[in-house]
Amino acid sequence: MDPSAMNGVRSMPSEGNQTAPDPSKGHEPTVDDRELARRARVGDHAAYAQLVAQYSDRLHSMLLHLVNGDRDLAAEFTQEAFVRAYDRLDQFEGASSFYTWLYRLARNRAIDLLERKRPTATANEHLDQAGSTASPLEEVAGEDMRQHVQRALARLPTATRELLLLREFDGLDYDEIATALGVPLGTVKSRLNRARADLRALLSGSVTAEDVA
Repeated sequence: MDPSAMNGVRSMPSEGNQTAPDPSKGHEPTVDDRELARRARVGDHAAYAQLVAQYSDRLHSMLLHLVNGDRDLAAEFTQEAFVRAYDRLDQFEGASSFYTWLYRLARNRAIDLLERKRPTATANEHLDQAGSTASPLEEVAGEDMRQHVQRALARLPTATRELLLLREFDGLDYDEIATALGVPLGTVKSRLNRARADLRALLSGSVTAEDVA
């Protein structure tokens, strides 16, 4: 793989310049996605560099929240995802957006790591650093409430937190979440309802993290 195709991943935004991804972009499979992937498959490194530029910030922002604000892990998982995606371009059929397919590749290692290491006090320190990438849920609240929401999210089980982030932060619809996670649509709806209830309970102080584990 031509290293120049990864330049967009290596130059991740600095802490003060992260912005939440635009939920209106990148959800439907576009002609550009499919065409760029097709060109990249036959050796067009500039085409793949364009895909990296289009989706790297968004993927990094999502992973940053998923790993509780650990910037090093988020950057590592983002770069690995693009390398894996490049090696598997022949598997991208264009049925979903490139981003949805890419996220599914990116999440596997992140989830595996987080399943073995639940959030600690260190995670809360990382979350303070990730504060510039606010979700729509957090943007309606003040700074104190934003931090409260972030800490509550960090205390949720990884799978629960991921569902809420995909819907409320990344703006994916139910069908896209089902595709990204490889689960039925009905499962997404029922799990999201439970996840929202768990988050509300944590925010209200009526339950502890152990109660929703």
